[in-house]
Amino acid sequence: MAERRPATYAVTLPGGLAAEDGRVLRLARLREISGREEEWLSGSVGEPAALLATGLLGACLDELEGERGGPDLARRLLVGDRDFLMLQLRRLTLGPRVAAVYGCPACSAQMDVDFSLDDVAVEPRPQAPAYSLTVEQEHGCPRELRFRLPTGADQEAVLGLAPEEAADALVARCLLGEQPDALTPEQRTILDAAMERRAPEADLELDLSCPECGQGFTASFDPTTFFLSEMRVSGRFLLREVHSLALYYHWSEAEILSLTRARRRAYLALLNEATRRE
Repeated sequence: MAERRPATYAVTLPGGLAAEDGRVLRLARLREISGREEEWLSGSVGEPAALLATGLLGACLDELEGERGGPDLARRLLVGDRDFLMLQLRRLTLGPRVAAVYGCPACSAQMDVDFSLDDVAVEPRPQAPAYSLTVEQEHGCPRELRFRLPTGADQEAVLGLAPEEAADALVARCLLGEQPDALTPEQRTILDAAMERRAPEADLELDLSCPECGQGFTASFDPTTFFLSEMRVSGRFLLREVHSLALYYHWSEAEILSLTRARRRAYLALLNEATRRE
């Protein structure tokens, strides 16, 4: 079987990569996940989501306005843009419908929740290389803070730290020419809010009501962690699928793993139909 060149799809990043020449690179070409990435994910159980997102986007992000894809490009992307791309990978791989299970915080009952990725709010926020923020000091003189927004590389750099330590380390990496411990609590709160306002997001807040106890609550949907969890579960069937196609079509493992999930499943459906007729 001759290896097919995977199709790519154009997507526009909500934030974008601020280039040195002043451009903001937002138009990306993304390809579907193939069996190679599924196999890699199935063997990466326990790895942090930030590392898995870098590996997956490094493989499936073909290019960004002339910049070739790869792990280095994936690490340079803003966290919100990475979540957006993972959302698009999920749509390409499994479709727009999501079936999730959430636990009630009051009684711990499990409930099934169904929604569409079309409900995920994505607000365009084109980026700049750095931002300035003026805050007041105790003696009344204004103070200017310069900062950038966190990237995948920043996420990876703070892995293993406790949540509060990770938040401080992230701000330390993004605050330009200053140290976080030089900020007052009020200045730090203002800085955190300013970073959040400028950061691109692919977020969905679900308003849920427990069918058991009637408790209402809000749950957030994290597209990256959810999609990675889905793919790890589905990866358990990959070996069986490769075996079936290799046995019937006599293709090599490498040829089969080069197929997208949709293409592989289409051949399996045809194989099942053919064997039922025999």
